[in-house]
Amino acid sequence: MLANFEHREHKGRDSVWAGSYENLHNLPHWHMECELLYIEKGQVTVSLNNAVHSLEKGDAFFIDSREIHYIKGSSSSITKIIMFDARLLDEIAPGHRPQSPLLSPSPFICDYYREIQKELQTQNSYFDLKVRSLLLLLMLEIFRKEPLADREKGRDNTSMENYKNLLGVIEEKCSYITFEDAAGFMGLSKPYFSRFFKSVSGMTFSQYLNIIRLEKAIDLLNHNTGRLSITDIASCCGFDTIRHFNRVFRDFTGFSPRELPENYVLTSHSVKSMGKNFNPTLPNSRLLDN
Repeated sequence: MLANFEHREHKGRDSVWAGSYENLHNLPHWHMECELLYIEKGQVTVSLNNAVHSLEKGDAFFIDSREIHYIKGSSSSITKIIMFDARLLDEIAPGHRPQSPLLSPSPFICDYYREIQKELQTQNSYFDLKVRSLLLLLMLEIFRKEPLADREKGRDNTSMENYKNLLGVIEEKCSYITFEDAAGFMGLSKPYFSRFFKSVSGMTFSQYLNIIRLEKAIDLLNHNTGRLSITDIASCCGFDTIRHFNRVFRDFTGFSPRELPENYVLTSHSVKSMGKNFNPTLPNSRLLDN
């Protein structure tokens, strides 16, 4: 099932993952690790909490642990990513983070990225210690260049925590939750909630709800132990008509429900998920290396 929490498969004792994506596009999500982005090519939009940032070639961007975000790259854009345990930063500046997520020009990030990825791929003796050293040096260079701010004071905890909770409610009640229910849960007027959700999610509430419902429908089609008809599946997933279900299904998957390949999944599995945790990366994204 889709969720708002992502857990990637990492290597080394400091939970490190490094990879490059072409045309990266993912759904709103959060994770325990910090994430460092470097735009190698093209334009990339990043929504972090309630602000949208437009990045270009050479830009670097820092996403802290537990911050809700999504990334949308232009066609043929290339985004390099390093994800790592947030506790590593406590060795540099406990309780502090860069004041702005958009970092000063940092061309040296590419050099560190290549070295870190090489160590993760080859896994020679003591590779985890080498990766840890490289990460500490990389983040130390960044922290030396950037104005720092108190981590907790820089957060709008209330609205973002409510939003995280709402995503869980949407998943649990996707077959019958309404726009009005969601706005009421957040304690916001409908016009403000509509703007807030689009700003944070990068899509409308209706679009996000359709994705959640579709994931449930695909799971039922793949594991139809109750021998439900397609009409029954559409109904129990919250689609009001079979025509609406078929249209949304084809828009997102390229297939009709009857044509769906065996064991089809909506999200890309180029990076493995674990358990019920969520890989937010959509299928049009292409993992170049990891």
